[in-house]
Amino acid sequence: MKLLLDAGNSRIKWQLRDGVSVVCAGVGQAESADLFNELDDELWARVESVAVCTVRSEIAREALEHAIGLYTRAPVRFFWTEPRFGDLVCAYEQPSTMGADRWCAMIAAWHAINSACVVIDAGSAITVDWISARGRHEGGYILPGRNLMLDSLSQKTARVLFQRGQDRTSLSPGRSTSECVLHGVNWLLRALAVELARDAAAPVLVTGGDGAYIKKALEESADPKLDVRLCPDLVIDGLAQVASH
Repeated sequence: MKLLLDAGNSRIKWQLRDGVSVVCAGVGQAESADLFNELDDELWARVESVAVCTVRSEIAREALEHAIGLYTRAPVRFFWTEPRFGDLVCAYEQPSTMGADRWCAMIAAWHAINSACVVIDAGSAITVDWISARGRHEGGYILPGRNLMLDSLSQKTARVLFQRGQDRTSLSPGRSTSECVLHGVNWLLRALAVELARDAAAPVLVTGGDGAYIKKALEESADPKLDVRLCPDLVIDGLAQVASH
């Protein structure tokens, strides 16, 4: 069996797969002691290899490799962005400078659509990438995600004081600083979806923690015929394909 990890800046999502079947899965904070709670000794003993897609620092990557080594002696391999994968070609002159999570998400999207599509990963950062009908990555955008925007306002402004609430949908003008901030972030994410809806003609595949919000906003803003899909496991699906190649 193969253990697959999508190691982001703030959380790690993982799946244990037997071929294409998911045996068990989990998600948690990167340094959390209970990250692998769902894996017992019997399952760890069946792990044959570990594949990791990460955007974390070298020190954090080494710490993660050490943490995995406490449970299994299976080889751990880190995968990075390459100039191409099959018919999919990276637009970057230096592909290694692209986050591996973006690349894995595009690989999974291309495998699913095999034609022009848009890939959105709405995590700590929001990435938007276009793939042509010929499998050419045409470039993309990187924007701060919800938590990065809130962190920036919290840490860089002395008098913008707010509490992080659960209101992730309201667009009404706020009547307190907290509402102004939280509704303002919703408004910006909605504006992103509106802009995408204006440009997108090909299927849109959405993943990441705020993927459901982006998908809903897209569906409300775009032509009803636009194919918008929420794909929570897009990065791990792509990683599985790369690791099996």
